[in-house]
Amino acid sequence: MQIKLNTRGTARPWYRHKRYWVPGAIVILAMFTLYIGGQITPKIPIFFLKTLIKLAPSDSDVIMAEGVSRLKDVAYIEGGRSNSTMDIYYPSAATELLPVVLWVHGGGWVLGDKEDISDYAMQLAERGFVVVSMNYALAPDAPYPTPVFQTNQALTYIQNHATAFKGDPQNVFLAGNSAGAQIASQTAAIVTNQALAQLMNIQPSIQPEELRGVLLYCGPYNMSTVGESGFPLIRTFLWSYTGVKAFEEFPRLDEMSTVLQVTPNYPPAFITSGNHDPLTGQSVELAQTLKRLEVETETLFFTASTEKLGHDYQFQLQTDGGKRALEEAVRFLQEHSR
Repeated sequence: MQIKLNTRGTARPWYRHKRYWVPGAIVILAMFTLYIGGQITPKIPIFFLKTLIKLAPSDSDVIMAEGVSRLKDVAYIEGGRSNSTMDIYYPSAATELLPVVLWVHGGGWVLGDKEDISDYAMQLAERGFVVVSMNYALAPDAPYPTPVFQTNQALTYIQNHATAFKGDPQNVFLAGNSAGAQIASQTAAIVTNQALAQLMNIQPSIQPEELRGVLLYCGPYNMSTVGESGFPLIRTFLWSYTGVKAFEEFPRLDEMSTVLQVTPNYPPAFITSGNHDPLTGQSVELAQTLKRLEVETETLFFTASTEKLGHDYQFQLQTDGGKRALEEAVRFLQEHSR
C-alpha cells in the first residue's frame, strides 16, 4: 500500500483518508439502518435483498427449446392485479390434448418471477406436457392469502382456456418450488378439503377428480415449526407474508400448514427435497402425514447420496440428483395422467 505524507512529512494512517472512511461510513450506516429497520418492518430487509439480487449478474435471456412454443404474459384474470399473468409452454406439434402443470414459483413469498422456471418448464414441455408458470403478488405489499386466491384464479383460466394451448382442463397438476410449493400444496388442500375451502371463503376452480396430482419441491408445510428450521431469513419472509413479526401467533397459521389440512381425498403427491436443504424435514413430515392418510405418495430425499443437494436442487440439471428428480417427476406425471 502506498503511504502518503502530510505537510509535515509524516505518514498518515489509511483510516485518515476519505477514500477509505467515507465508503466505510456508508457501509456501517447501511448495516445499522438494516438492523434497526429490520426490527420495525420487514420491508427494509426485503428491499435490501431485492436490491442485491438486482445488482447480481444474471442471464435473463430465455432460449426457447426446439419444438416448444410459448405464450408470454397471458393475463389469467381480466382487470386483476398487474402481476396476474402467466407464461404457457407446450409442444408445438401436439395433436391431442395434454396434461397441464400449473407451476407456482418460489422466492420466500417476497421474491421471484414466472420466468425463473422457464428452462425447467421447457424440459417438461419437451416431454409432452403443457406447463403454465404463473406470477402472483408478492409480500409484504400483498400478504397472505393473496397468492392462494390468485392460484385458484389461474386454475379458473386453465379450465376455461386450456384447449387453446393444447391442454386438457380435466387433467391438471399443481406444482411449486420452495414458497411456491407451500402455495401449491395449500391450493390442493382447498380443492380436496371442503372445510378449508369454506373457512377461507374460496370456491375451488376445479373438481377433486380433475386435479390429478401435486409435485412439491423443497417447500415448507408446517408453519408452526418452520421458524426453527434454520432456513435463511425464514422469519423475515413469514413476517412479510403474514404481517405478524412473531408469525407463530398469526391467527390463520393453521390454514397455511398443509400438514394440518390434508385429508384422504388429497391428490397423489410427488414430494422431494435435497439432503442439504434446511427445509427437508418439512417435506418428510408432509409425506409421512399423507402416507398415514393412505394418500398415494412418492418421495425423493437422497438420504444415501454423496452429492450435496441444497435448496431447489432440482433446477441443477447438471447434477445426478437434478437429473433423477426430472426423470421421476416425468414418470409421476405420466402415471397419474388420464
